[in-house]
Amino acid sequence: MIYLLKPNRVRRTYLGGMRIERLRGDAEPRDGYYPEEWVASLTPAYSADSTNPEGLSRISDGRTLRELIESDPALIGAGSVSDIGRMYPILLKLLDADERLVIQAHPTAEFAREHMSSEFGKAECWYVVSADPGAHIYLGFREGITRSDWIRAFEAQDSEYMLSLLHRIELCEGDVWYVDGGVPHAIGGGCLLAELQEPSDLMVVMERLTPSGRVIPDRRIDCGLGSRMFDVYDYTGYSETELRRRYFRHPEPRKNEFVTLVGADLTDKFKLFCCEVNEGICRHVQNKPAAAAVIAGQGKISSADCELEIGSGDCLFLPANAGELIFSGSIRVILAEGGL
Repeated sequence: MIYLLKPNRVRRTYLGGMRIERLRGDAEPRDGYYPEEWVASLTPAYSADSTNPEGLSRISDGRTLRELIESDPALIGAGSVSDIGRMYPILLKLLDADERLVIQAHPTAEFAREHMSSEFGKAECWYVVSADPGAHIYLGFREGITRSDWIRAFEAQDSEYMLSLLHRIELCEGDVWYVDGGVPHAIGGGCLLAELQEPSDLMVVMERLTPSGRVIPDRRIDCGLGSRMFDVYDYTGYSETELRRRYFRHPEPRKNEFVTLVGADLTDKFKLFCCEVNEGICRHVQNKPAAAAVIAGQGKISSADCELEIGSGDCLFLPANAGELIFSGSIRVILAEGGL
């Protein structure tokens, strides 16, 4: 089976979302505070109501994807429910920022296990689906920045000064950036990203107000760590050349085959692929559970026992036992899987 997922927008503190609605062909796309689509997600949002958690994907019959997998762990190649996290260690998102996100960092898996009761940290990567002129990110400390500098910047709540300590980098469609645990960053407005990450919603935040003036709750600032929030940050300084060498890629697309956007040269935590099917077919053998999203066009996906019409904005869960998949038509698809 191939599972077409229901829309799964998640509430955040920053404005955006209109580009996701345009992707889907909504009649009146608009920005709001649901700027992210979580794709094939087993991960609840940090702010979720425990009785009705946001973030969990649902299939067509209304069950959560987690409930489906728990009923049949073989869908992700697992022998039991206890294997689910190990066999499906990813979260894919579509993220539309209409304003700059607050400056933040995420824990490494090692820090999260020791201090945050989580098996996973939140290493992540960004694939730029589209970018307005001037769209940019802030990423990584400049050389010579110290922990004391960063703490003083937090106490002063001077956002412009904080940003000046980071690299400001222009974005182009097709760019790929990897963001390791501990690396400070902020996504600027005017871009639609596909974000692939470890399956957690853990972060520490430097700013108490968003650029549009929303107050960030204290529990979201320090994620319950108190002053230990500054232990999350990696204070390694980089030149921009070093930063690009370590974290940047721009793979060239090839028609009718999957191109690796994020592979083992960047991380062992996950893999991200993209395929542009142009009036042809693309074959892919599925032997790991995967999340997929159509980011342009119309076409079909078929397996030995299933065929679905798919189009821009559709999101899919692809089981480990799906076998050979055939994509056809004129579509652009991203596909994410774990790095095991």
